[in-house]
Amino acid sequence: MKNMTKIGRIESVSNSGCFKGEVSIESKLFDALSEDTKSNIGWSASNYLEKLNEEISMAWVKENEIDKRNTHVAELTELFIEAGFDEIYVETIDNEYCKKSCCYNRPWIIVTTKKGRIKLGWRKSVMNLDWSDTNFGIDGEKMFKNENTTKGMSYIHCWSKEKAIEYLKKLNSEEI
Repeated sequence: MKNMTKIGRIESVSNSGCFKGEVSIESKLFDALSEDTKSNIGWSASNYLEKLNEEISMAWVKENEIDKRNTHVAELTELFIEAGFDEIYVETIDNEYCKKSCCYNRPWIIVTTKKGRIKLGWRKSVMNLDWSDTNFGIDGEKMFKNENTTKGMSYIHCWSKEKAIEYLKKLNSEEI
């Protein structure tokens, strides 16, 4: 193939390394298209390369960094123990805020307690604490009215591990 036309290219450097990719084609049909159409196809090719880069990164993280993921789960679980929850069952779920490889090592957990299931996980800089699947019947906006953070009927954002423990203790102390 002598007359290859480069239609998409990306170069990316991240925590998981460097990725370079190009998509080239030889096609008389492509050559006959308008410049706008060629440009749109070029964007599609670049988007494909971005997805391929993410797929490679995710596969690498899953094969090489499972210990980091397990350590993170243990750290989140410890918050429940420090808050006085006993007889808990911990289920690991993928990060619900970010599904990319960069967040694979920061999964969320769903902890089944005597009072129901509580979900906890890091977003960017806050932890999302969600008790919507419990028997609490607690209005978070009322219970945590003096807290200067995002909150709703059955969730609150925790700005530190200490705050997460404080909120979990308060939830654990409520009668159902």
